[in-house]
Amino acid sequence: MITQEYDIIIIGAGCAGMQLMKALLHHPLYDGQRILMLDDGKSIQQSKTWCFWFKPDSHPYQHLISKKWDQLSIGTRSKYQTKVITPYVYGHIDSTDFFDFHFSLIQQNPQIHYLEEQVLFTEKREQGFYVSTNKQCYFTQHVFSSSWDHKMVAEHSRVYLQQQFYGWQIETAKEVFNESAATLMDFRTEQHQGVSFIYTLPFSGNTALIEFTSFTDKAFDKQYFENILSKFIHKEFDTTFKVIKCEQAIIPMTDHMFKRHTSDGAIAIGTAAGMVKPTTGYAFNRILKDSLQLASKILTGKNITGFEKSRFHFYDNLLLQIIQKDPKNARFILETLFEKISFNRILQFLDEDTNLWQEAVMFAQLPKKSFLLTIPELWKPVPLNNIPAIQS
Repeated sequence: MITQEYDIIIIGAGCAGMQLMKALLHHPLYDGQRILMLDDGKSIQQSKTWCFWFKPDSHPYQHLISKKWDQLSIGTRSKYQTKVITPYVYGHIDSTDFFDFHFSLIQQNPQIHYLEEQVLFTEKREQGFYVSTNKQCYFTQHVFSSSWDHKMVAEHSRVYLQQQFYGWQIETAKEVFNESAATLMDFRTEQHQGVSFIYTLPFSGNTALIEFTSFTDKAFDKQYFENILSKFIHKEFDTTFKVIKCEQAIIPMTDHMFKRHTSDGAIAIGTAAGMVKPTTGYAFNRILKDSLQLASKILTGKNITGFEKSRFHFYDNLLLQIIQKDPKNARFILETLFEKISFNRILQFLDEDTNLWQEAVMFAQLPKKSFLLTIPELWKPVPLNNIPAIQS
């Protein structure tokens, strides 16, 4: 078997792999390096959406954003509030548009190849990396991989929850939605296990994506989600509707400290690199920032070093512990946060762009006892043989 050689190999052509490819291609120092993207085809099969907040006219993917909202709504037990989120807007990208755009880049650049092959293993040798698939063997100096081991992460986590969501894009018989405001969290729904809420993206007065989301270690079936969605829609909007399409996913929520390199020496990207914000599930902008940094380092010959722990990792771990051990109190903390703190400050905090003083002011508004009681848990060893059921 003849080994084909590439300058860079990217394993996984999902959100992270495609963003990295684009970052490399558009970097000023890119000089025609041959890039191979390997994927088993599953990354692009499932219909999904990516949402994120950003400052207008400053986002590299603004041309793909199909809908923007300048207001966000939060529903708590005491009130339902809608606020303008200046200087941010909340944007939505459909996965079909995302992949169509990136595949057009591949087609326009003959030095970039995309192959649907299953990667069997990656081997690091003195002269470089060998990547073996079910069809071929490839050689390169640089390998990026979005592959990760769910079980291994769970085994090395104090907390391993799952953000499960299931949603319907619906069309209603009458106009019932305020299309200028997206509902980030509406806690006025059933709370059987963990922390649950409704998430709504209105695209027009009579079309919207409505999702039921749960932070939990319990696996729910499709019927459970559909029953809750149906009851919520009829109660809140009192209208008949038809389902246009469904969307579902499971996102890991873990205190695991992801590493920059995989066990076989590849550079981790996406979920494998911890780019999913543990307490929210948001990843698109974090992947974007990481992709730009990785592309710059590779093309300038700089070393790609490991991650450093930050205070935001500590904050995430605190809340994850509370969600796992006392979900009712976690819901109260989240409701208090949105009732007492401005939405734009919360978004800035979730972007990990606040300073210590701003964070101190925020935390002063929250119930302190839960956090103080939880801190000792962060120094306990990871329990063995206590692995939660993992849904994939």
